[in-house]
Amino acid sequence: MVGALQFEVLADRIRSEYDLPCHFEATSFEVARWVDADDPRLIKKFADANRDNIAEDHSGATVFLARNDWQLNRAKKDFPDLRFLQTREQAPLTQASA
Repeated sequence: MVGALQFEVLADRIRSEYDLPCHFEATSFEVARWVDADDPRLIKKFADANRDNIAEDHSGATVFLARNDWQLNRAKKDFPDLRFLQTREQAPLTQASA
């Protein structure tokens, strides 16, 4: 388990090594899952129904933030055609984006 002191050390290293401002905030979310489906409309329907628990990653993919495993399991039951992924493959860099 990561403690508050470890986050403070990480933030200090980011500030000193990369000259970037950094801070961390506490959250009530314990679980994060990327949301995937064969039909993108299902993802939008899910996101609209769970606005307070939705984020996007750096590439714009939908991420569901759950307070606990119960909330994640409820979402899986309510939206059985969605996939809730623990990891997500990253698109390979192309010459144009490298």
